[in-house]
Amino acid sequence: SAILNLWSVPLVSFSPLFNTSTSPTDIRLMWHPLSSQHSRGAVTRYRIEYSTLDQVDSVFSVEVGGNETQFTLRELQPNQVYRLRIAAGTVVGFGVPSEWAQHQTLALYNHMVFAPTELKVRARVNTLNVTWHPSPNHTLVSGYKLSCREMEAEDSTNGERTTQTHTIRLRKKARYHLLTGLVPDRQYEVKVWAFNKQIEGAAAVWKEGQTRLQDVRFISSMSLPMRPPPLPPSSIRATANSSTSIWLCWEKPRFSNVRIINYTVRCSPAGTTNASLVSYHTSSAQEILLGALKPFTRYELAVQSNGVGVVGPFSGTVEESTLPDRPSTPPEELQLSALDSSSVLVSWRPPLEPNGIIVSYKILYSGNLSQPEHMWENLFQDGKITSVEVEGLSSDTRYFFKLGASTEVGAGPYSPVKDVHMPHQQYELDIHAVTGIIVGVCLGLICILLCMCFSFRNGKSR
Repeated sequence: SAILNLWSVPLVSFSPLFNTSTSPTDIRLMWHPLSSQHSRGAVTRYRIEYSTLDQVDSVFSVEVGGNETQFTLRELQPNQVYRLRIAAGTVVGFGVPSEWAQHQTLALYNHMVFAPTELKVRARVNTLNVTWHPSPNHTLVSGYKLSCREMEAEDSTNGERTTQTHTIRLRKKARYHLLTGLVPDRQYEVKVWAFNKQIEGAAAVWKEGQTRLQDVRFISSMSLPMRPPPLPPSSIRATANSSTSIWLCWEKPRFSNVRIINYTVRCSPAGTTNASLVSYHTSSAQEILLGALKPFTRYELAVQSNGVGVVGPFSGTVEESTLPDRPSTPPEELQLSALDSSSVLVSWRPPLEPNGIIVSYKILYSGNLSQPEHMWENLFQDGKITSVEVEGLSSDTRYFFKLGASTEVGAGPYSPVKDVHMPHQQYELDIHAVTGIIVGVCLGLICILLCMCFSFRNGKSR
């Protein structure tokens, strides 16, 4: 029994756990599977253990399937350091767990909606023309709100008396608004902030000047005192990890006058103009495994440094393609056309999601639908061809066809079965043969008539 356990329980040989956070209450774990040398059998499950660093005696655990290479721990405490480790298990039991790894969840302010930028207010006699640029994390924004209130200097606790505030709700795409009906020579405060279904973001505030001023820029409560943004990371490198994931790593900025707390990674298909295809990911480390990507697709990646209450610009983009995979959809629009009683023209279109370069098509056909698939006739065609003539079929027979495509990785699913009924064989007269027969018969009749005439003349001469 001791020997069985020794050689049936996995050895620990994990690469370091890679941890990222997408919100203040979760940690996403990623790991490489064990090699066959260290797994000592088929890995059927993984056990993840975790606890906060200040409560090491309270260890929680969760088990996931043996085919998984990533898992997200949820409902954690914000801004808390956790320690984590993982162990692989076979049907016999679990092996030695990995070394403890540490990860700090995001603070709540990292998930806030930032204030709009470049707020400007141009004053006229009785109007204020307000313009702004989107919030830095505009993907979290559902819309904007704008408020305006008149401010009058008086001897009060705060040194000024405020009047009624008017709030206007604007669309997500709004970038300007004209406030009308204002009183000349009065001072006003204007605020613009973003919101979504859960929270309302920080406001950009303008409260300088009076409506007779011609051009006044805002003073933002988010930028007093002004803190320069951190520089973007350097030496960004991207490497395809699989057909659906890319490893991205980078180095800290060489010079930084603010403390960097985490990084934001922007990921989008190369050349896309559809904002819904752009995704953002947060990492407290200098690397991240981007998952849930499309196979055989080129992506543009950029990284941004984030400080406390200030975000820097994105770096230049790097490009990397995910690896190819098997087609995830079958060939489309399979068409069957009987050419005669023994041949069929089969035509189709490539798969909608080929996930790579199609290298071949496999056509399966049979006159018996209930036959096992390995007993069907098969025909292979080059991946550049989308039609073929199948010959040698039996007349007056119904044939069933299906079609699959393959990349260099392997074969994809087959198309739905389609059928075609071969027509009866029609016997056609050979014109040349018929002509020959008629000529032969005619010559024969002429010979007979000549013989009869010759015989008749000989009979009369006697």
